[in-house]
Amino acid sequence: MRLRFGAIVVTGAMLLAATPLAAQTLALATDRPGTTFNAMGSGLAKVIGEGSDVRAVVRPFAGPDAYIAALNDGEIDLAAISSTSAYRGARGEAPRGKPLVNLRILRSGERGLMLSFIATRESGIKTVKDIRGKRICGNFGGHSAIVESVEATLATARLGWNDVVQVPVTGAVNGIEAMGAGRVDACWASFGMPVVRELHAKSPIRYVAIENTPAALETLRKGIFPGAKLTTVEADPRIGVDEPTTMITYDSYLLAHNGVRAEVVRKILTALWDREQELIATHPSLRGFTNQVAVSDLPVVPYHPAAIAFYREKGVWTREADALNTRAGQ
Repeated sequence: MRLRFGAIVVTGAMLLAATPLAAQTLALATDRPGTTFNAMGSGLAKVIGEGSDVRAVVRPFAGPDAYIAALNDGEIDLAAISSTSAYRGARGEAPRGKPLVNLRILRSGERGLMLSFIATRESGIKTVKDIRGKRICGNFGGHSAIVESVEATLATARLGWNDVVQVPVTGAVNGIEAMGAGRVDACWASFGMPVVRELHAKSPIRYVAIENTPAALETLRKGIFPGAKLTTVEADPRIGVDEPTTMITYDSYLLAHNGVRAEVVRKILTALWDREQELIATHPSLRGFTNQVAVSDLPVVPYHPAAIAFYREKGVWTREADALNTRAGQ
């Protein structure tokens, strides 16, 4: 790893150099503690470490915009990341303005990320159209993909920023904190996000239903990225889902750069494959990281060559996967 991140990274490098596992120690980037992707990355790191001699060290950041260029450059080795953030980075939409061409998928998962607004109970917000005139989080600092998701979801109800009161926040967790402080009526959140559970235990919230129609899905795919999907979450008032609620979902990735050595990739993937049941039990966000869907049916960046070889040996890499992988690299 290079020294772009200053004293923190230098200190980390010194510590790693002092251990015999230094050659097998990798940095795994996530979002801030309290987020779904921090929990997801922590779970992946735990299973990788228990199933191999590779030590994945979780390093939280404000959001993908803060680390994805460094991942592309090989200064960070791995990341737990949404496919939409990978898509935007690979196409140069953020943060550099030019394509990040070295990103590679190691393993994909489904329904690890389900998204919508959350709202306070007293706000009366149940569907997206109810957000008109309300105070909602905006800006989101280092997570520009959230802004696109918010804008596209508002658009499904024919709403825009001029129809709401925007309250700037610095990230996903800060938005939830703003709701807890009474500064906003609604905020963007992922389903099962630890900080949302904490808030719900203190002051009940509800997840806001998105319209489940072909027109709404088309709006989301145009506004976010082509891999957006809609899914229905079953009712569970204990966690803020008062009735079956439609949310956005898309694939999540264990992402790497193309310079991660093939033998290290194989060790990582063997640990995750052999410990599948342990992996999916680690956190709700990892329940969709089954071996069956490790090869995505809609990859937005290519797979690492060593991952392709691994999945081909396991019998889950097909001709269709080859074609989709080629398209993802174009």
